Amino acid sequence: MIRQILATLAMAAALSLPSHATTVSYANFADTTSLTLNGSAATASTGDGTVLRLTSDGAGQSGSAFGTATISAATFSTYFRFRITKPGGVIFDCNSASGADGLVFVVQNVSANVGGVGQGIGYDGIGNSVGVEWDTWCNGANNDPSSNHLGIDINGSVNHGAGSPFTLNVATDFDDGNIWHAWVDYDGSALEVRTNQTGLRPVAAMLSRDLNITSILGTGTAYVGFTSGTGADWGNHDILSWEYRDSFDPIGRRLPEPASWALLALPLLLLLRRRLMNS
Repeated sequence: MIRQILATLAMAAALSLPSHATTVSYANFADTTSLTLNGSAATASTGDGTVLRLTSDGAGQSGSAFGTATISAATFSTYFRFRITKPGGVIFDCNSASGADGLVFVVQNVSANVGGVGQGIGYDGIGNSVGVEWDTWCNGANNDPSSNHLGIDINGSVNHGAGSPFTLNVATDFDDGNIWHAWVDYDGSALEVRTNQTGLRPVAAMLSRDLNITSILGTGTAYVGFTSGTGADWGNHDILSWEYRDSFDPIGRRLPEPASWALLALPLLLLLRRRLMNS
């Protein structure tokens, strides 16, 4: 009886799991044949394995890495891990510590070989695009809310405007040398961002923005990847791993929704009822 119950639960669980097509999956970056690396972007051997290093710890760099081919971006879910080390440089503008400029997850339809420098974080100037930034430098000219913030940008502009809408201050520095986890999900109408150092996907989004990405891109497909830039300040900006799904299918779900639990329990209850009636 126990075997039958377990089998029933396993079947119900399998039926309740969402289907998805993983179009991009990098446990590490030992093989980058399907990516186009630009500017300072290169692979590097570190204690984390072979990583994608968008910029190294030097001034005036820009780097980007995009899929060589376009993929669907009408809806998507992505998860990646990053580490920023060796921040340095001079302290000025609205900052109290050195290190810059952060990194951007980018969906764009321009080409696979774009990238900028400095405060643009390698994203500035990329039209027909959406970017999610992990920004480690406060640029007063960009209306940055702090020296450590998340931001959702469109059409290659990192100027957040008056009031710095669609940004969120994060207390712990992204360039503190620890591994950060990041989730970006788009269901066709809202882009949601989550990030932390625990690796456990937060239930609620930390930052969101209503967007029509297909309209912004002018198409349902895009080059997808990352950019980074350094100016008078710098840091090693490393992507450690990356997964991208070309449909809305959030990565790292811990538990089924309550309705899913009900679906899982129903076959078990029916089986137990049948056993009791036959006993």
